[in-house]
Amino acid sequence: MKGLGKILSRYVLSAAGIALALIFLNVMIFASFVVSSFSAEPVYEHRLSELADSIQWTGSQWEAVGGSTLEGDYCWAMLLSEEGDILWSEALPEEQKRHYTISDAASFTRWYLNDYPVRVWEHEAGIFVIAQPRGSVWKQQMEMSAQSMDLLLHFTLPAFVGLNIAAALLMALVFGLRLFRAVRPVALGIDDLAGQKPVKLEEKGLLREISAGLNRVSEQLRRQGRMLQKRDRTRTEWIAGVSHDIRTPLTLVLGEAAQLEADEMLDSAARARAKTIRVQGERIRALVSDLNLASKLEYELQPLRVQRFRPAELLRTAAAEVWNDGVSEAFSLEMDIPADCEGVTFTGDVPLVERAVRNLVGNSIRHNPQGCTITVGMRCENRVCRLTVADDGKGFPAQVLESLCRPQEGTISSHGLGLTIVRQIAAAHGGTFTPKNTETGTLVTLTFPRAEEEN
Repeated sequence: MKGLGKILSRYVLSAAGIALALIFLNVMIFASFVVSSFSAEPVYEHRLSELADSIQWTGSQWEAVGGSTLEGDYCWAMLLSEEGDILWSEALPEEQKRHYTISDAASFTRWYLNDYPVRVWEHEAGIFVIAQPRGSVWKQQMEMSAQSMDLLLHFTLPAFVGLNIAAALLMALVFGLRLFRAVRPVALGIDDLAGQKPVKLEEKGLLREISAGLNRVSEQLRRQGRMLQKRDRTRTEWIAGVSHDIRTPLTLVLGEAAQLEADEMLDSAARARAKTIRVQGERIRALVSDLNLASKLEYELQPLRVQRFRPAELLRTAAAEVWNDGVSEAFSLEMDIPADCEGVTFTGDVPLVERAVRNLVGNSIRHNPQGCTITVGMRCENRVCRLTVADDGKGFPAQVLESLCRPQEGTISSHGLGLTIVRQIAAAHGGTFTPKNTETGTLVTLTFPRAEEEN
């Protein structure tokens, strides 16, 4: 909407400029025509004097000295005496008179003689008359008083030009308003589309095709939106239903496996198999829980229980929980938290952030069975807090790293569900998730905004 006024002003100025240019061009053409018409008249007069002077008395008669006087577009000529008799002629038509009265001479001197446009010039013997073909020259009489001419030059013509300018500006304004009225609903419709609102424009006027196109796009987007909502709801409900249905039989399996593992009457091999069943069953239960949480985070169905906390304490707690579950001696844990980060706080969902840190530490343990050193660190900058988990293991496979760095919207990565959850938790807090391989292993950075009071 902000650009409509600019569009209108540009349209009005452009239309006004075109109109003024046309008026100026017309005035220049008319002036050029008038000037060229008047400038041609002295040429006629100069040539007429030469032709008249070429008719001379030879002692016995009047003759044209130097040849014919008919050149260019002249068709006949004659020399009349003061009494109206023809003293000399060249190519004179038969229908023309051979004697002319003063009244005849007065009538054709400036106009026509039997429809022939004629021009006359004073000669020592009388008047020299030369004619052009019929229909070749337009002659009309025009008289105007000095007062009328003054009025024309100082009032009528300026008023005429002013009216033309006013008319041009008025037409430009009318066209501009018409364009504005046509464009305004289209612009509003585009704003509504950007805001995911339904659009229904009247399909009429200059932009009726565009309005119809916007209506079709709006309807298609609405249908697609309903289909996507239905798909997302169905997927989430299906995952939640499967998670619920698996939970009961899985609990029974875990319970029976735990009893068999604790039954001292069984031999060690049977108890070891029972332990394997329990461990893998617990892994399945964790995977189901992760899948359910990932689905909720992806479709923003997991409410955040926001509170203020110290990330330094959270890092130590999360790492300790993983280590307390029993970690091989091939792994070692280091903490890299500077003293100036100890008192830093930010707001967020503590269980989810702890889950993200545990997933990162657990990922380093699971994918480096040969053992590695895991470093959990923290860095504080002006407006953000960076939590890092690094290891000196074998690094991310290229395919997994590509999937984590460029996730497809609306999908849950099949490569590393735990890392997908970490990315979703960071996004839910307005932060970022950056995994990469280093020269010594892997480094994952979670960037969170710091609490407002400390920014």
